[in-house]
Amino acid sequence: MKKLASLIAKLRRDQRGLTAVEYAVLGAVVVAAIVAVGTNFETQLGAAFTSMFNSIPRG
Repeated sequence: MKKLASLIAKLRRDQRGLTAVEYAVLGAVVVAAIVAVGTNFETQLGAAFTSMFNSIPRG
């Protein structure tokens, strides 16, 4: 039991684990934002390229 308490105290003082969790949460937020914007952006990008290619004169 003393070893478990010592381990928990050590983990509380160790900031590396906390930093890893912060980066993981930030990464998840970025991925969620890309997924949320991605579909709409893909549609708009496709429309822009279609418009651009259709405006090229064929001869």
